[in-house]
Amino acid sequence: MTNLARILEGRAADRPQVTALHGDDGRSWTFEEVDRLAGGVAAALRAEGVAAGDRVACYLTNGPEIVFFLFGAWKIGAVPVTVSSLYNTAELTESLAKSRPRLLLVDERRPEIVAAYLAQDAAVAVRAVGGPVEGVPDLVWRRQVSVPAVDVAEDAEACILSTGGTTGRPKSVRVTHGGTRASLERLARVSTGSDAEGTAAGDAKANLIALPLFHSGGQHSLLFAFFVGRPAVVWERFGVDRLAELMDRFAFDNFFFLPTMVYDIVHAERDLPFQGVKSVLVAGQAISWPVRRAFEERYRVPILVNYGSTEAGHIAGWNSRDMKAGRWKPGSAGRVYPGVDLEIRDGDGTALPTGAEGEVVVRSELTKGYVEDAEASRELVRDGWVHTGDMGYVDADGVLFLVGRKRDMIKCGGFQVWPEEIEDELREHPLVHDVRVLGRPDDRLGEIPVALVVRAEDNTIADDDLAQRLVAFARERLAHFKTPRRIEFVPALERSTTGKISRAAAEEHR
Repeated sequence: MTNLARILEGRAADRPQVTALHGDDGRSWTFEEVDRLAGGVAAALRAEGVAAGDRVACYLTNGPEIVFFLFGAWKIGAVPVTVSSLYNTAELTESLAKSRPRLLLVDERRPEIVAAYLAQDAAVAVRAVGGPVEGVPDLVWRRQVSVPAVDVAEDAEACILSTGGTTGRPKSVRVTHGGTRASLERLARVSTGSDAEGTAAGDAKANLIALPLFHSGGQHSLLFAFFVGRPAVVWERFGVDRLAELMDRFAFDNFFFLPTMVYDIVHAERDLPFQGVKSVLVAGQAISWPVRRAFEERYRVPILVNYGSTEAGHIAGWNSRDMKAGRWKPGSAGRVYPGVDLEIRDGDGTALPTGAEGEVVVRSELTKGYVEDAEASRELVRDGWVHTGDMGYVDADGVLFLVGRKRDMIKCGGFQVWPEEIEDELREHPLVHDVRVLGRPDDRLGEIPVALVVRAEDNTIADDDLAQRLVAFARERLAHFKTPRRIEFVPALERSTTGKISRAAAEEHR
C-alpha cells in the first residue's frame, strides 16, 4: 500500500460513483473516472518510455488536470516534478537542470516561455497535454484505462517539490511515498480520530484545495481529501471574489488557507458566506494576531493552526477537540502530534530541556534531501533528523511555541531579535497596511532592525512624521533593543508564488 496512487485506487473501489474532483468551471469526475483517467496518463507516459524512478516535470496551469498527471505518474512509479506555472524561462530552465526529468509536460497557457525554452536546445523532451503548443507534440492521454499501481519502496521518491522560497532561493525537495503516507496518517489521526482510509461519509462536503498543486500544502490537501474520502475542488488561483462564488456553490465546512489568504479575506470590502464553516486551518507561515483576531471577530469562525514543512511533514497543531477541551494556548504552534519524535537542540546539536529555546529538530522519513545540493541535504537531514531551521521551545504540556527562523534572527548589540515579534506589534497600528522587518548591518550594534512598511491609505500624515510615530509606537510595546531603528516606506511587499511574503525579495530593497 506504499504507492500514493493506491489512495485513489482505494476510493475508486469503495466509492466509485461518488464525485471526487471538481473544477471551478463546473466540470466534475467520480473517483472511478479520476482513477481511470490517471490510468490513461500512466499508459501515455509508458508509451513515451517513462519508467519507474524516472522524473516527469509538470509546467502546467493549476487546475483539476494536474490531479490526473500526479496519480498517473505515481501509478507507474514515476516521480512528478511540480514546477510553478508562474516561473519564467530562466526559472523553468534552472528547475529542469536541477531535477533532470525524462519528460516535460506543458499546456497552452505559456507558449512564449515554452518557445524560449525550446530555443535553448532543450535537453528534455517536451509534450503538450492541453491545447496545441507550436513545435510540441501532443501526449495522447485523454482516455480511461485501468492501470494498477506498481509496488514501490517506502523510501522511493514520490515527488520533487519546491520550497516556498521566503528566504534565499527556493530548493527542490525529494519527498518519499512512505514518508508522505505516514504524514497523512498522522494528520488523519488527530483530525478524525482514526488513521484508516476512507473514513468520510459518502455524502461528505468537498474540500477546497486553496493552494496550488505545485506546492506541498496543495498536494497534501488533495491527498488528505482522497485519503479520508472527501471530494476536492481545484481552481487556478486564490481570489476573494472567486472564493465567494465557490462557497455559495459547495457550502464548504472547513478551509485550509495560508495567512496571506486570511489577510486578503479580512481586508476585503465584501462579506463572505462563512455560515456553516466550522473552522479554518492555517499553515505555511505564522499568522499575526491582529489578522487572526479581525477574522474571528468578523466571521465568528475559529482559526486552527498546523505547523509543519515540506521537508518534515505535519509536526504540531490544534484541532476542534483540543479547543473544546480547553487545551488551546494562545500564541502557540500547537500540541506536538502523537507519533512525532521532536527535540529542541542548541547550536552544538545537544537536546535541550523543557522550556529552553533552540532549533526544532524532527525525526522524519518524509524527505531524502534536496535535489542536486548535497551540502544543503547534509545540513537538512542528519542521522534521520530533519533540522527545520525554526527556533522555539516545548512547554511542560507538550505544546510547541515558535520564536522565529534561525536564519532570520537579528543580533542587535548581542541580543537576539526575532522579526516576527516586531512585525506583529507594528501591524496593530491603524496606518500600517503591511510590514516586513529585516536586519541591517550596523558598525556599533552589529545589526539593527529596520521595518519596511506599506502604509494604509491616509494623506494627512507625512512619511517622516509617521515614521517617528511608528518608532515611538513600537518602543512603547517592545524592549529598546527590539525597536526598529528606521522605518522605510514601500508601495508593496513581494510575495512568492505560494502566497508567502518573500523576505528574500524584501532584502533586495536594501
